[in-house]
Amino acid sequence: MVDKAPAEGGSAEPAEALAALVAKLRAELTGVRTAMRNRAVIEQAKGVLVERLGITPDQGFDQLVRLSQRTNIKLIEVAAAIVGTTSPDPNAPDVVNLIDDELRQHVARRRERPPAPSPASPAPAASPARRRTSRTPEVEALQSQHQLLSARIAAARSYDEISEVLGTAPTARPAPSTVLLTLLDPDGAQRGVGAHGVAGEVRSRWSRIPPDPALPLVVAVRDAETLWLSADDEVTRRFPVIGQLPFNGATILASPLVSGERIIGGILLTWAEALPDGEELRRYVTALLEPVARQVDTLIGDEIASAWFHVEGEESGQAAPAQVWLPTVVDALHDPAALLSPVTEDGQLVDFRVEYANGLARQIFAGARVDPDEATLLAAYPALGSATLLPEFARLLQDGQPRRLEGLRADPRTDGVPGPQTLSVHAVRLWDRVFAVWRVATEADLMYDQLLQAERIAGIGSFCWELRDPEPRCSPELIRLFHGGRDAARVPVEELTASVHPDDLLAVQDAVRRTIVEGRHLLAEARGAGRVNGRRLRLTAEPIFDDTGTVSAVRGTVQDVTEERAIEARLRRAEEALAAQRHRLADERRAAEALQRALLPTDPELGHLDGVEICGRCRSPERVGTIDGDWYDATALPDGSTVLVLGDVDEQGLSSMTTAARLRYAVRAYAMLDMSPGDILTAVNGMLCAMEVEHTACLVVARLSPETRELRWAAAGQVAPIRYTATGQGSVLSGPLGLPLGEVAEMRYTDTTVTLEQGDRMLLYTGGQARVDRRRSGGLDLVRRAGEHVDLSDFDAVMTHLIGALKVADDEDVCAMLIHVR
Repeated sequence: MVDKAPAEGGSAEPAEALAALVAKLRAELTGVRTAMRNRAVIEQAKGVLVERLGITPDQGFDQLVRLSQRTNIKLIEVAAAIVGTTSPDPNAPDVVNLIDDELRQHVARRRERPPAPSPASPAPAASPARRRTSRTPEVEALQSQHQLLSARIAAARSYDEISEVLGTAPTARPAPSTVLLTLLDPDGAQRGVGAHGVAGEVRSRWSRIPPDPALPLVVAVRDAETLWLSADDEVTRRFPVIGQLPFNGATILASPLVSGERIIGGILLTWAEALPDGEELRRYVTALLEPVARQVDTLIGDEIASAWFHVEGEESGQAAPAQVWLPTVVDALHDPAALLSPVTEDGQLVDFRVEYANGLARQIFAGARVDPDEATLLAAYPALGSATLLPEFARLLQDGQPRRLEGLRADPRTDGVPGPQTLSVHAVRLWDRVFAVWRVATEADLMYDQLLQAERIAGIGSFCWELRDPEPRCSPELIRLFHGGRDAARVPVEELTASVHPDDLLAVQDAVRRTIVEGRHLLAEARGAGRVNGRRLRLTAEPIFDDTGTVSAVRGTVQDVTEERAIEARLRRAEEALAAQRHRLADERRAAEALQRALLPTDPELGHLDGVEICGRCRSPERVGTIDGDWYDATALPDGSTVLVLGDVDEQGLSSMTTAARLRYAVRAYAMLDMSPGDILTAVNGMLCAMEVEHTACLVVARLSPETRELRWAAAGQVAPIRYTATGQGSVLSGPLGLPLGEVAEMRYTDTTVTLEQGDRMLLYTGGQARVDRRRSGGLDLVRRAGEHVDLSDFDAVMTHLIGALKVADDEDVCAMLIHVR
């Protein structure tokens, strides 16, 4: 460590000497550059004095030196004051009249023989032009500054040097705190190329300034207008980005750089403090933009000249400018491409002319029967162009944002193409033109899109794994299946393995081994893990053999069958539930049939009633396998009369038969109390409303006295009985028909009395509201005329006629009673 200190101390001297040398060289370089910039102005001042005063160049330079020493003003500023008289001023007089009076006298004293004025020739008075255009010192200073800066700008050899001249040169006005030079790119954006002050931070942050209308420089270049702005609230509202940028100031100048008729870029100047008011100051500042644009255009030309390249031709070393790159690039594209220039009429964009097109585009134009050399956008695609392409390209020229138009359809009936076409068009702005590349989808493209849609709909992803490659080639749907829609380029084998549930991994690996080693087809199903956790995947694959019979690749599909398996599980549970329901219904049907057999009286029981012969039958809908709540009953009372009952409970199955049993025994109980049919229905209705609120029933109750043949009846929701005479003529008994039982608790039912003749028959039947509607449409008349069609003593024939007349369907129930008075 003792030896190291001197070494370190000794090494500092060469470093300091090198740093001093670098600083000295930098200072000399700066001096040389400054001298080169000033030399042009000094030479111009010498030329003015030589040409106007008739002296030699050496005498002119001596006069400049003496005047600088006498006035204590730098030589360059004296020269700028003389040359500055040529600065742009539309009202400026001849340069001889504007030479400083004191300088004129100083030069006159140096002449050997000053001419003496003669009496005939008085001393010349000040010219009228000088009297009219007497300049203030401020104006003279501005003119001198303009000439000085113009000369320095013309001597600049880089964009940064131009910015430095504008920002650091001694001037008679406040120097700008920020200078930013930009070049206009073909797409409308601006590229920062020169900066002074904090504008360098902006140039490093934004390699390209987007065509954002919130930036003053963008608006100035777009509208070809010079903007003078003050950093007040109104400007901030118009250009909100100003307050967010580091180069905002009290006064802002944003202007395009115009060379000839072309806008080549823009310039932004800012002053930290507000400039003094005055039109002269702003006019001369604006006048500096012309030499800046001229020198920038020169630098651009130098860049293009340095970018020339040599092409192989008949003459070796033949040079071609960079403008030939565009046709070369366009011709090398695999898709149709064209450079389109706008066509305007009365200031309105009406079409685009094809300025240059590659061979593929020319073939398309020729196929559309359009001359490729005279092609326009609307001539090639009349309908598609006017509806979509022309408006989109017009907006592209305005905002500079590239356009990507997918899925466009060209119809041969309206666009002149040989057949239906699906197009994708990509377009960008090149200066004031549009460069468009489009692609006509082939049959393979359409089939590929169709295949992708089919994979997406079916939840299937495909793959092909060349065994010599480390990774399989996967379809987009397979990548989406494993990555959940996130951007990914592939699915590694490790990820495929990690996506299988550990409990199913061995079985899948064994199936893959049999496919690769033994060449068998693969079919496996496994639960997912990792990214596809909770999913169920089906893997199907087949081997591909090479010439030696060895498996060289495997291709197959992976399908998400989670929903399919879930549907199968639900279907299986539904089938199990259906089987259980069938067993339950079968048990219920057997119980309902047993209860119905217990409720219905048998024929011998009916036949022992005195004075009447009763036949009855209930037909349940056998096809649907249900038992309805229909029943009939006939009971002999102690006084010798007979109570006849025909009922129909809503609903089906065991529950309806249970309610029918309760009603049957309730009617019998009330009949034993010697209650009339109407009172029986009123009592049963109250009981049903109180105890069986979920059911309603239709019921007809009749009481027949065989000795007097008097029939008293009442009906609740049923049709009136039909009376047949001994000769077979039928009529419907007249009487009130009440609401079904269980509808209204306060319902009162009344009786109707009719006296039957010996040999008369009376038909009671049920069927519900649907069959009542059919009776009203003509079925009731057929039932009433049953004696004309069948033998009324044959109850089976009467029942068949009743079902046919009322059009009773196979899945409907029907119940009927036929009473014959003997």
